Amino acid sequence: MKNVFGILATIILLIGCVHTTTAQKDSTAFDNSLGVEVSYTGLSYLESAVAGFHITYTMKKHAVALGPHIVYHDLFDGQSDWARHGVSFKYEYFPIRSNRLFAPFIFYDLNYGFIKSRRGVIVDTDDGLNSYGAVREVVSNSIAHHFGIGTRCSFYKGFYLNLSVGGGPATFGQSVKLRSLQTAYSDTKEREHPFKNYETALIFRIGISYQVGLSELKKMKGCCD
Repeated sequence: MKNVFGILATIILLIGCVHTTTAQKDSTAFDNSLGVEVSYTGLSYLESAVAGFHITYTMKKHAVALGPHIVYHDLFDGQSDWARHGVSFKYEYFPIRSNRLFAPFIFYDLNYGFIKSRRGVIVDTDDGLNSYGAVREVVSNSIAHHFGIGTRCSFYKGFYLNLSVGGGPATFGQSVKLRSLQTAYSDTKEREHPFKNYETALIFRIGISYQVGLSELKKMKGCCD
Protein backbone atom coordinates (compact mmCIF):
# COMPACT_ATOMS: atom_id res chain seq x y z
CA MET A 1 0.00 0.00 0.00
CA LYS A 2 2.85 2.37 0.81
CA ASN A 3 4.27 1.71 -2.66
CA VAL A 4 0.96 2.68 -4.26
CA PHE A 5 0.85 5.97 -2.34
CA GLY A 6 4.48 6.60 -3.26
CA ILE A 7 3.79 6.04 -6.98
CA LEU A 8 0.74 8.31 -6.88
CA ALA A 9 2.67 11.03 -5.08
CA THR A 10 5.47 10.80 -7.67
CA ILE A 11 3.00 11.08 -10.58
CA ILE A 12 1.30 14.10 -8.99
CA LEU A 13 4.68 15.73 -8.41
CA LEU A 14 5.75 15.17 -12.01
CA ILE A 15 2.46 16.55 -13.36
CA GLY A 16 2.87 19.61 -11.15
CA CYS A 17 6.43 20.20 -12.38
CA VAL A 18 5.43 19.88 -16.03
CA HIS A 19 2.46 22.22 -15.52
CA THR A 20 4.65 24.79 -13.80
CA THR A 21 7.29 24.62 -16.53
CA THR A 22 4.87 24.91 -19.45
CA ALA A 23 2.79 27.63 -17.80
CA GLN A 24 5.74 29.80 -16.83
CA LYS A 25 6.39 32.85 -18.98
CA ASP A 26 9.65 33.37 -20.78
CA SER A 27 12.44 33.74 -18.27
CA THR A 28 13.99 36.63 -20.23
CA ALA A 29 12.86 39.12 -22.83
CA PHE A 30 13.24 37.67 -26.29
CA ASP A 31 16.67 38.05 -27.85
CA ASN A 32 18.13 36.38 -30.93
CA SER A 33 20.91 34.07 -29.84
CA LEU A 34 24.01 32.36 -31.18
CA GLY A 35 25.41 29.14 -29.82
CA VAL A 36 26.89 25.70 -30.28
CA GLU A 37 25.38 22.24 -29.87
CA VAL A 38 27.17 18.96 -29.21
CA SER A 39 25.07 15.95 -30.20
CA TYR A 40 24.95 12.18 -30.59
CA THR A 41 22.94 11.02 -33.61
CA GLY A 42 21.75 7.61 -34.76
CA LEU A 43 21.47 7.33 -38.55
CA SER A 44 19.89 4.25 -40.09
CA TYR A 45 20.99 5.04 -43.65
CA LEU A 46 24.66 5.03 -42.60
CA GLU A 47 24.16 2.12 -40.22
CA SER A 48 26.12 4.23 -37.77
CA ALA A 49 25.86 6.58 -34.87
CA VAL A 50 27.79 9.84 -35.12
CA ALA A 51 28.95 12.49 -32.71
CA GLY A 52 29.15 16.02 -34.00
CA PHE A 53 28.49 19.66 -33.33
CA HIS A 54 26.43 22.47 -34.87
CA ILE A 55 26.81 26.22 -34.92
CA THR A 56 23.28 27.43 -34.19
CA TYR A 57 21.40 30.67 -34.68
CA THR A 58 18.04 30.96 -32.92
CA MET A 59 15.34 33.50 -33.68
CA LYS A 60 11.85 34.01 -32.24
CA LYS A 61 10.28 30.83 -33.62
CA HIS A 62 13.03 29.56 -35.89
CA ALA A 63 16.48 28.06 -35.55
CA VAL A 64 19.09 27.06 -38.13
CA ALA A 65 22.25 25.05 -37.56
CA LEU A 66 25.17 23.70 -39.59
CA GLY A 67 27.98 21.42 -38.52
CA PRO A 68 30.20 18.41 -39.34
CA HIS A 69 30.21 14.83 -38.13
CA ILE A 70 33.23 14.26 -35.88
CA VAL A 71 33.24 10.66 -34.60
CA TYR A 72 31.53 7.58 -36.05
CA HIS A 73 30.46 4.43 -34.27
CA ASP A 74 30.81 1.95 -37.13
CA LEU A 75 28.48 -1.05 -37.34
CA PHE A 76 30.16 -2.89 -40.24
CA ASP A 77 32.22 -6.03 -39.59
CA GLY A 78 35.46 -7.25 -41.09
CA GLN A 79 36.81 -3.95 -42.42
CA SER A 80 40.56 -3.50 -42.26
CA ASP A 81 40.37 0.19 -43.03
CA TRP A 82 37.55 2.74 -43.26
CA ALA A 83 36.90 6.46 -43.16
CA ARG A 84 33.72 8.48 -42.89
CA HIS A 85 32.93 12.14 -43.14
CA GLY A 86 29.71 14.07 -43.13
CA VAL A 87 27.87 17.29 -42.48
CA SER A 88 24.30 18.20 -41.60
CA PHE A 89 22.07 21.24 -41.88
CA LYS A 90 18.93 21.52 -39.77
CA TYR A 91 16.02 23.89 -39.49
CA GLU A 92 13.69 23.96 -36.48
CA TYR A 93 10.32 25.68 -36.10
CA PHE A 94 8.97 26.39 -32.61
CA PRO A 95 5.16 26.81 -32.35
CA ILE A 96 5.85 28.72 -29.13
CA ARG A 97 8.73 31.08 -28.49
CA SER A 98 12.09 29.38 -28.72
CA ASN A 99 13.47 30.79 -25.46
CA ARG A 100 10.87 29.17 -23.20
CA LEU A 101 11.95 26.63 -20.62
CA PHE A 102 10.10 23.91 -22.56
CA ALA A 103 9.85 24.36 -26.34
CA PRO A 104 8.59 21.60 -28.69
CA PHE A 105 9.52 21.95 -32.35
CA ILE A 106 9.26 20.37 -35.78
CA PHE A 107 12.43 20.03 -37.82
CA TYR A 108 14.01 19.32 -41.18
CA ASP A 109 17.49 17.79 -41.33
CA LEU A 110 19.63 17.48 -44.46
CA ASN A 111 22.38 14.96 -43.84
CA TYR A 112 25.28 14.11 -46.16
CA GLY A 113 27.72 11.28 -45.60
CA PHE A 114 30.86 10.19 -47.45
CA ILE A 115 31.99 6.64 -46.68
CA LYS A 116 35.14 4.86 -47.78
CA SER A 117 35.82 1.30 -46.66
CA ARG A 118 38.43 -1.37 -47.42
CA ARG A 119 38.49 -5.05 -46.53
CA GLY A 120 39.84 -8.37 -47.76
CA VAL A 121 37.48 -10.75 -49.61
CA ILE A 122 37.50 -14.03 -51.53
CA VAL A 123 36.20 -13.71 -55.11
CA ASP A 124 34.90 -16.57 -57.28
CA THR A 125 35.74 -16.53 -60.98
CA ASP A 126 32.95 -16.23 -63.54
CA ASP A 127 33.01 -19.96 -64.28
CA GLY A 128 32.88 -20.76 -60.57
CA LEU A 129 35.84 -23.15 -60.83
CA ASN A 130 38.41 -20.99 -59.07
CA SER A 131 38.65 -18.28 -56.44
CA TYR A 132 41.25 -15.69 -55.51
CA GLY A 133 41.95 -13.15 -52.82
CA ALA A 134 41.22 -9.48 -53.36
CA VAL A 135 40.80 -6.18 -51.55
CA ARG A 136 37.31 -4.68 -51.85
CA GLU A 137 37.29 -0.87 -51.78
CA VAL A 138 33.92 0.88 -51.55
CA VAL A 139 33.26 4.60 -51.84
CA SER A 140 29.70 5.72 -51.08
CA ASN A 141 27.95 9.09 -51.17
CA SER A 142 24.69 9.34 -49.21
CA ILE A 143 22.13 12.08 -48.80
CA ALA A 144 19.17 11.87 -46.41
CA HIS A 145 16.22 14.19 -45.78
CA HIS A 146 14.74 13.85 -42.29
CA PHE A 147 11.48 15.35 -41.03
CA GLY A 148 10.37 14.98 -37.43
CA ILE A 149 9.52 16.37 -34.03
CA GLY A 150 11.55 17.23 -30.98
CA THR A 151 11.76 19.29 -27.84
CA ARG A 152 14.24 21.66 -26.25
CA CYS A 153 14.36 22.04 -22.47
CA SER A 154 16.28 24.69 -20.54
CA PHE A 155 18.07 23.21 -17.52
CA TYR A 156 20.57 25.98 -16.67
CA LYS A 157 21.37 29.52 -17.73
CA GLY A 158 21.86 29.34 -21.48
CA PHE A 159 22.08 25.52 -21.53
CA TYR A 160 19.46 23.34 -23.27
CA LEU A 161 18.79 19.65 -23.64
CA ASN A 162 17.60 18.76 -27.16
CA LEU A 163 15.77 15.56 -28.13
CA SER A 164 14.43 14.77 -31.61
CA VAL A 165 13.32 11.84 -33.77
CA GLY A 166 12.25 11.61 -37.39
CA GLY A 167 12.62 10.00 -40.79
CA GLY A 168 12.47 10.55 -44.52
CA PRO A 169 13.91 9.56 -47.91
CA ALA A 170 17.59 8.84 -48.53
CA THR A 171 19.59 8.14 -51.67
CA PHE A 172 23.03 6.65 -52.11
CA GLY A 173 25.39 5.28 -54.73
CA GLN A 174 28.52 3.19 -54.51
CA SER A 175 31.75 2.80 -56.41
CA VAL A 176 33.19 -0.69 -55.82
CA LYS A 177 36.70 -1.72 -56.84
CA LEU A 178 38.23 -5.18 -56.43
CA ARG A 179 42.04 -5.15 -56.32
CA SER A 180 43.31 -8.63 -57.08
CA LEU A 181 46.05 -10.02 -54.85
CA GLN A 182 47.11 -12.45 -57.60
CA THR A 183 48.67 -11.38 -60.89
CA ALA A 184 46.64 -13.96 -62.83
CA TYR A 185 43.45 -11.97 -62.24
CA SER A 186 42.83 -8.34 -63.17
CA ASP A 187 41.20 -5.62 -61.09
CA THR A 188 37.50 -4.85 -61.61
CA LYS A 189 35.47 -1.73 -60.92
CA GLU A 190 31.75 -0.93 -60.80
CA ARG A 191 30.32 2.56 -60.37
CA GLU A 192 26.78 3.74 -59.50
CA HIS A 193 25.18 7.14 -59.72
CA PRO A 194 25.05 8.78 -56.25
CA PHE A 195 21.23 8.89 -56.41
CA LYS A 196 20.63 5.42 -57.86
CA ASN A 197 19.49 3.65 -54.69
CA TYR A 198 16.64 4.73 -52.43
CA GLU A 199 15.80 3.80 -48.85
CA THR A 200 13.82 5.10 -45.89
CA ALA A 201 16.09 6.83 -43.39
CA LEU A 202 15.49 7.16 -39.65
CA ILE A 203 17.20 9.54 -37.25
CA PHE A 204 17.43 10.01 -33.49
CA ARG A 205 19.40 12.83 -31.91
CA ILE A 206 20.20 13.88 -28.37
CA GLY A 207 22.27 16.98 -27.74
CA ILE A 208 23.27 19.70 -25.35
CA SER A 209 23.49 23.27 -26.57
CA TYR A 210 24.60 26.58 -25.16
CA GLN A 211 23.03 29.81 -26.41
CA VAL A 212 24.11 33.41 -25.83
CA GLY A 213 21.89 36.37 -26.64
CA LEU A 214 23.28 38.75 -29.25
CA SER A 215 22.76 41.70 -26.91
CA GLU A 216 24.89 39.93 -24.30
CA LEU A 217 27.62 39.33 -26.88
CA LYS A 218 27.62 43.04 -27.71
CA LYS A 219 27.97 43.91 -24.03
CA MET A 220 30.84 41.44 -23.67
CA LYS A 221 32.54 42.92 -26.72
CA GLY A 222 32.11 46.44 -25.29
CA CYS A 223 33.74 45.35 -22.05
CA CYS A 224 36.73 43.86 -23.86
CA ASP A 225 37.32 46.85 -26.19
